[in-house]
Amino acid sequence: MSGDGFPVTPGTNEYTVLSFLVAHRGTEFTLGEIADDTDISKSAATEAVMQLRDWGLIDQSEDHYYVNQERGGELAKRLESLDAVVQLFAATPADDTYAEQGWENEVTTLD
Repeated sequence: MSGDGFPVTPGTNEYTVLSFLVAHRGTEFTLGEIADDTDISKSAATEAVMQLRDWGLIDQSEDHYYVNQERGGELAKRLESLDAVVQLFAATPADDTYAEQGWENEVTTLD
């Protein structure tokens, strides 16, 4: 994993797979088991697992994949932080006047 930040984005297959493996850290899963338990197609799960492995976020033992116990706590905190950001933006009011184009034209001057 590079020093450019955390590479996993909420809403992606990588996020779903990593969340699953972190929740079950220390347990090894085959690609088929990961696909079944995350409701992702096997091909999509395979791509996600390979990407997570290439980023160094998960480990591989033969044909099984897992998050080790030591690293799992750190990854759980990162995923919780991502979840908090998603919830924060989801809670932003839809009637935000400043988010609308031309709002500054409706403000009266102080003169």
